[in-house]
Amino acid sequence: MKTRKTALAFILMAVLAITANAQQYNPESDFQIDWDPNVKDGVIITKYIGTKKEVRIPPSIQNYPVTSIGKEAFLENRNITSVIIPNSVTSIRAGGAFAVCTNLTSVTIPNKVTTIESFAFQSCTSLTSVTFQGTIASGRFSNNNTFPGDLRDKYLADDGGPGTYRRFSNGEIWRKQ
Repeated sequence: MKTRKTALAFILMAVLAITANAQQYNPESDFQIDWDPNVKDGVIITKYIGTKKEVRIPPSIQNYPVTSIGKEAFLENRNITSVIIPNSVTSIRAGGAFAVCTNLTSVTIPNKVTTIESFAFQSCTSLTSVTFQGTIASGRFSNNNTFPGDLRDKYLADDGGPGTYRRFSNGEIWRKQ
């Protein structure tokens, strides 16, 4: 009986350690940054140089808030499979912030993002799940090319509230879950 309790306690501790590790942010050294000219004391992620497949962007780097994902910050990174963006970020820039990330399957966008510019997720052919943590108004999208398929139009046709959208029918139809 004691051996069984000890084994269960060991398993529980291992699961908790794995869960805690999985929820940690990537280290600051995984990102190149620059000052955000639109936000005083804010920084833009200009390049992801880490190697993790599941990326959790930290809310601050060098004690400055991460306020934007810059143009081509993750461009053609075929290693990443998911990205969680912190609530400090308010914009995802045009020119392919995540363009051609062909293995990216999911992205979580916080409620403070007020702008998702043109072609931010262009050619993300594996992207099948986009989670919005807040309401996405039409003004937040630059055009229909922001996401693959018709996510923008389908999302705006729904209630506009937070939720996860999944892609079906060869990427042409998005449905809220």
